Amino acid sequence: MPNAHVKKSVLLDFPYSYNDFTFGFKAESKYDTLISVSHKNEKFFLCLVEKDDKFLIKADKLTRPTNVKNLQDALHAFIKANNLSIISSNIYSKKNHLKTKPEFLKDIKDFIGFSPNSEMEIEIGFGSGRHLLHLARQNPQKIFLGIEIHKPSIEQVLKQCQLQNIGNIMVLDYDARIVLEVLSSNSVDKIYVHFPVPWDKKPHRRVISKDFLEVALRVLKKGGKLELRTDSEKYFKYSCELFLSLNRCEFSVKKNSNLEISSKYEERWKKMQKNIYDLHLTNLETSENKKAYNIESFDKEVDFKKIYEKFNNKTIKKEGYFVHFENIYKIDENSGILKLSFGAYNRPEHKYMLIKNSQVSYLPNAVLPIWQNKESNKIIKEYLYEQ
Repeated sequence: MPNAHVKKSVLLDFPYSYNDFTFGFKAESKYDTLISVSHKNEKFFLCLVEKDDKFLIKADKLTRPTNVKNLQDALHAFIKANNLSIISSNIYSKKNHLKTKPEFLKDIKDFIGFSPNSEMEIEIGFGSGRHLLHLARQNPQKIFLGIEIHKPSIEQVLKQCQLQNIGNIMVLDYDARIVLEVLSSNSVDKIYVHFPVPWDKKPHRRVISKDFLEVALRVLKKGGKLELRTDSEKYFKYSCELFLSLNRCEFSVKKNSNLEISSKYEERWKKMQKNIYDLHLTNLETSENKKAYNIESFDKEVDFKKIYEKFNNKTIKKEGYFVHFENIYKIDENSGILKLSFGAYNRPEHKYMLIKNSQVSYLPNAVLPIWQNKESNKIIKEYLYEQ
């Protein structure tokens, strides 16, 4: 990610603007400082870390924009506006950025209860995008949703959609395990999970889990399929056990089959004579419609000053969900930001919570309406109101 080391200096008073960017406020914690950025319809934070006589200015991981060019320009604008002296920088190390059309990149809120009018297939973790782009070119009558969290991969696929004039791909920058939770039942024809990270040392981070498979079967139409492809024998055996534990499906196994298109990594593994495993899961039932969960609003005033004085890093654990109060940032005496993680243990949400004028809102976007988030939100409300 783009960043810069600059000489430590006094910053301008907020708010101020430079070019198309508005820097609204700074929020300080013991460890770092968040700088709010507004650019057209996009809002995110820059992160500033002080060390000796230097500032490190970089992207904030939770809110960083998918379009790297916007982040680069924001960093450049902040440095220029404050007349900061650069020690080292990789802000513009990547050249020739293509400005992508916004219709290709979607927001998670667009998929709450989403049910397409035509056939829809999903690829989770599309990487270089070779497979996703090939599917879209070969099947122009279908919609393809590509879900990925690796920013360079997203940027690459967005560019190719524009360069190749592919109009039937939607790209979403989000945790796929959470995305499936909000989709309508019986709305998807096929789900591809090709070469997921095995996470042998952290199995809770695996895409494939019993909970994930249950949700996948719900969103798949009757006769719909989930296709897992992996080079990891451990992941293959682990997935086989999970597939066998399911009740309303059938699955088949293939070994070293060839697809019409393959990634550069798959080609490398084949040259190494590494085995490739395929598990194809078929849904045999029509699912009931998903229950809608209401996330309660914050209807009382909140005293940030008291919260700041009593804050400590702590985790509240419940059956099936948790809340972790990670950090607190101070804007002024009466306003600031909480950093939180919460929800399901194996697919948590990570959010900021802005407390300003005694009112509360989540950043960078609203909390998704799944039951773990609903219950977590109740705990957060109790915590805020008890202070």
